[in-house]
Parts: sequence; C-alpha cells; structure tokens
Amino acid sequence: MSRETHHTPTRHLHPRQPPPAHYYADNLLALVDTVHRRYGDLLVGDERAFGERILSLSVPGKRLLARLIARKGPLIRDDSLAYREVDDVEATLAELEAATLVQRCPPAPLDAVLKLLTRAEIGYLFAWDIRDVAKAGKAVQVARILASSPGCLGRWRIKRAVAWLALRQVEHLDLYRLLFFGDLHQDLTTFVMRDLGVFRYEPVVLSRKTRLFSDRAALARFLELAAAQEEIAALGERPDASTCHAKVAELLARLWCPMDNRMLERRRSRTLNRLGRNLERVGDFDAALSCYGRSTLAPARERRMRILHRLGDEDGVESLRTAILAQPQTILEADFAARFARPFRRPPAPMVERTLGGAVPASIEAHALALLTTSGGIGWHLENHLPMAVFALAYWSWMFAPVEGAFVNAFQTGPVDLFWPDFFVSREGVCEDPLHGALKSRLRSTMQAKAGTANRLFSWQRCPPTVIEAVLEAIPEADLRALVEIVHDDLDGRRSGFPDLTVVYAPGRYEFVEVKGPNDQLQIHQRLWIQALQGRGLPVRVMRFRTGK
Repeated sequence: MSRETHHTPTRHLHPRQPPPAHYYADNLLALVDTVHRRYGDLLVGDERAFGERILSLSVPGKRLLARLIARKGPLIRDDSLAYREVDDVEATLAELEAATLVQRCPPAPLDAVLKLLTRAEIGYLFAWDIRDVAKAGKAVQVARILASSPGCLGRWRIKRAVAWLALRQVEHLDLYRLLFFGDLHQDLTTFVMRDLGVFRYEPVVLSRKTRLFSDRAALARFLELAAAQEEIAALGERPDASTCHAKVAELLARLWCPMDNRMLERRRSRTLNRLGRNLERVGDFDAALSCYGRSTLAPARERRMRILHRLGDEDGVESLRTAILAQPQTILEADFAARFARPFRRPPAPMVERTLGGAVPASIEAHALALLTTSGGIGWHLENHLPMAVFALAYWSWMFAPVEGAFVNAFQTGPVDLFWPDFFVSREGVCEDPLHGALKSRLRSTMQAKAGTANRLFSWQRCPPTVIEAVLEAIPEADLRALVEIVHDDLDGRRSGFPDLTVVYAPGRYEFVEVKGPNDQLQIHQRLWIQALQGRGLPVRVMRFRTGK
C-alpha cells in the first residue's frame, strides 16, 4: 500500500502570537493539492478549473482568499478586511474578482445585508423607516425596515455607505472540503485547532485506495443523499401530509434502491429511518412503513412492528418478531422483539431509595455522590465516558489499524467503519486481541502513550489520566475485562445508558450507580446496561430519590 500525507506538517502555533504570514494560505493550498492528487480523475471541468484558479493566484491573492474562506456568514464587509499579511487589500480583491472567486456587492436578501450594519448605521441610513422604533433593539428595527422598504432600495441605501462581498462558486469549495475531509462539516479551522494543540491526531496510513469515493458515481450518489437529507430537514419533524405528499413520494423514489457501497447504504438507510420516523409522528403509517421497509438499519424493523401492532396486523408483527430474534441487528432490537410478545415488565434492578428533605437539588447526581462518599471513597459522574474510555484504551490499535478504506483524511478521530457490524471481523488477523494477556498493563501503557490524542470514543476532559488510574487501581482485572467484553458485543448500542456514577471505595471495592430523581424512570438503554453488568457479576444499583411528605 502506498502511503501519503494530505495535509501540511503540524505547525505549532502560539495563541498569543500571530501565525506565519503564509500559514492560512498553506492550509488552503494543501486542501486543493490533495484533492487534485487524490480525486483529480473524478473532477469535471469547472470543478478542476476552480482549484487551478486558486493555485494560480498571486501570494497576496492566496492569502486573502484563505482568510475569506475562514469567515462566517454568506456576506463580508469590505471594511472588515485588514490582515497583516496582505498589504493592498483593494488590489487583491480586484484580483480575486477577476478570477471569479469573489463578487463585490452581489444581490442578496435585504435582511442578510442589514445584519452587516451596526445599530448606529441602521439609525443613520434608515432614520425615517424606524422613526417610531428608534429606541428599540436592532431586531425590531430590522423587522420594521423589511416591512417598509423594498429590497433593491434598501440595498442601494446601504451600498452608499458600506460595501460587501461574497465568495463565488461556493458549491465547488464545498465539494473540495468534502473530498478532503470526507464530510460536509469540517473546514480549514481543523488545521488551526490542530496546530494550536487543541487537538492532536493519531497518525494514520493513507493511500489513493483509501479515498472515500472510488468513482464519480459514488460521489454523485453521496451528494444526492446529502440533498435528500436537507430536504427532509426542511419538511420538519412533523411534515404536513396534505401539502408534502408529492414531495415524500419523490423522496421515497430517490431512496428506494439499496446500494452496494456500504457507506452509502448506511447513509441511505439512516435517511429513510429519519423520514419514516417523521411520517410516523403525523400518522402517515403507509408512507412510514414504506420508508422502514426499504431501510436495512435498525430501528427500522422495530418501528414497523410498532406500526403494524397499532394497525392490528398481528401476523405481520409476529413475522417480523421471528425474523429479528433469528438474526438481530442490535442488542436493543433483540430486547424489543423478546419483550413484545408479552407485557413490557421490566426485570427488577437492585435499588436503594432515599427521601429528599427539601427541594430537589440542582444536580441530583452530585447529591447522590456526596451521600455515597460520606464515609470515604471517591466518585465521578462519568456515565458512558467510562466504558467507552476503557474500551478505547484496550482497542486503540484496532481503531487506528491500517485497514483499507478506514481513513480518508488525517484529521479523523476514529475509522469510518467504527460502528459498522463488521468492524471487528475486518481487523482480525491484523490486530492482536487486547483481551489476550494482562489488560491493566495494556490500558496503562496506552494511556501514557496516547494521552491527549483525539479519539472518537474517549474524552480526555471527562476522563483524565488521574481518573482512569484511580479506576484501574480499584476495579479488578477480571471486572475490567468483563466491562470491555460488554462493549465489544454491541459497540454502537453501548454508547448510551451506562450508570451515572462510578464510585470507588478501596482497591477491589467499587460500584456503578444509576441515579433517579422523583418521577424519573429507567430508560431501555439504561436497563440493558444494568442487566449486562448484573449478568457479569459487576456491582451495580439504582439510587432513587423520593420527595418527602
């Protein structure tokens, strides 16, 4: 496998000192160069030309464009552009405009332009429009202007005093970001956070084969799914069936066919599950069943069972229940199917009840922890951070193993397939089983070697080394092994529901405590975690507080 990096080497920045003059431009150029190198065969003419125009800019042009890309919002005031590394901003803006990378004073919704103004500027430019709300807040004044002034006239007034600009070809920039980072959420600030030391990333193996999209068809399908997700979000969590019927039918048609690509299929199914849940909320059961029926991910089958039960189709319910029990996708799904045949009676959990003498404390967990450690011991409100941290330390090498396709950029905090069903199978033979041999020594050595390195499962802020060391000192090796095995059995499903408190009293004496305030009930994930801990013989209980009479 050929290796490559696709970002600039780490440059250690100081928060109180300016970065090197070409720092931001270097990050932008790294993004463009990498996309051309790794995805050049996928780019069409306009997309490739966009990157070429950036590479051909002058040094000031590259520096200013990098700064503009980092700005938030669709519009930027011209007079806010003052950067020590760009001597002649006006001439450089002219270069960017000639390269069709920015547009000066583009048409834009009046409210977006008004957001650029201070309250004093609004008072000067629109004194007559806001004469009766002159002392009101900016939001009130803007609303009054929008109601009384045509957009073209309002923009003309503003343009006399304030100029603005906008980036052009933003869709190409978004595409480059997607190809570089592998998602639509990260941007060039990722470089800055790394170089300031806020995040430190595990070195990973990258090659041309690891790219997220093997061909243009896969990229196009990803973008289609992203567009569908945005359209579903626009419909809202409770779409109006009377006005959205045609749109829902069109979305279903676009999402109907399964995909061979595992990443795209998971994304397609998650999108169907979201649309189905929204339709279920408004009682459009036929359309919801269609969504769930085409999804290959949990909880689609559970939701279908619930709807069919509500509609009185017991044969359909039993058929699905049998299929789930024969081959469950998750522990939560199996638990649901097992319980659906009888009333949902919860198995009892070990419980201690306490009465609150006064008002409910601001933090019921802190109150419980104080009571538990009155006679000694120490504890933390860690919830799922604890089992995920212990698992991450045990399986660190598995998470960052050089598995083909697991990493598409150097800023990932975990592999693409971390929560996929075949995560462990794909690494057998590549990684050593962490449960073979002494576990505590492995956890300690990994913690020392990786302290502060970003990990998708591990919060160093919530679980600093001092806390992990105290936990390792108190919990026996066999119990730690059992905890890791529970997470291993359903990594995705175990990300929530772990008891609130981890309390250690002495070496070998500890417990996990779920805290419930008045009128608070155990959730399914919490009950499943308690059952799993009980089944392994680990100390766990529920501490429930009642209000006094």
